[in-house]
Amino acid sequence: MTTGTFDWIEYFEAIQHKEPSLLAFAIKRWNYNIPLLDRIRRTVPPPARVLEVGTGSGALAVLLAAHGYDVLGMDIDPRVIAWAKGFAEPFGLACQFEVGDGFDLTSYAGKFDVAFSAGVLEHFSPRDAVRMLQEQGQAARYVVAAVPTRFALRNDPFTEASGARPIRLPELRRLFARARLEDVRGFGYGTPDGTLSWIFRLLLPRSIQWILQNQLSYAGTIGCIGRARVSAGSSGPPDG
Repeated sequence: MTTGTFDWIEYFEAIQHKEPSLLAFAIKRWNYNIPLLDRIRRTVPPPARVLEVGTGSGALAVLLAAHGYDVLGMDIDPRVIAWAKGFAEPFGLACQFEVGDGFDLTSYAGKFDVAFSAGVLEHFSPRDAVRMLQEQGQAARYVVAAVPTRFALRNDPFTEASGARPIRLPELRRLFARARLEDVRGFGYGTPDGTLSWIFRLLLPRSIQWILQNQLSYAGTIGCIGRARVSAGSSGPPDG
C-alpha cells in the first residue's frame, strides 16, 4: 500500500537493480520469505483465495500463485499495480492485480480465505494499522501481517523517506487484538543485521535461533496470524 509522497517505483527499481536479473531479484525475495509462505500454508493450504493488501513489487503474490493459491494483489497506486503486473507476466501464472484501498475492503467482504500484508503496517500509525487489519478481517477468515524489525529498518536507506517505524512483536499482537482478531500467533524469521549477526548464524543452535526469532523479535521480519471473528468465505478447512 503506497504511503504519502514516497516514490515506491523508484524504490522497486533501486532494489531490483542490485541484482543481475529480474529472476535473481525474484529468487532472493522468494528464498527470504519462504517462512511466511510456510505459515500461510499451515493456516490455509492451497487451493485457497488470498488477498494481498499492498502488493508492492508483486513478488509475494507470484510466490503464492506458484504454490497453487488463487491470488489477488491490490494497491491504491495504479503505478504500483502496473509494476506488479509487469513483474508477474514473465512467470505465466494466473495471478491477478487491481487497484484498491486497504482502508475500504467492502467490495471484497467474505471473498477470501487469507488477507495478508508484508511491509505495510509499519508505514502507518497504530490507529490506521488497526483500521487496515479490521478491513482485512472483513475480507477473509484469516489475517496475516509481516513487518521488518528495527534491525532491518536501520540498514535500509529508504526507512526515513518511507516513514517506516519499528514494530516489535508485542505491539503487533496488540494491534491484532485491537482489530478484534482471535487466536493470534506470532512468528519471526530472517537473520538480524548487526555486529552479532555472525554469532547468530554460525554459533547458535537452530532451536535457540527459533526462540530468539519467534519470541524475542530478534529477526529480520516479525509477523502475526489471527482469525477473524466473523468467518468469511472458505475454500476448505484450515490445516491447524
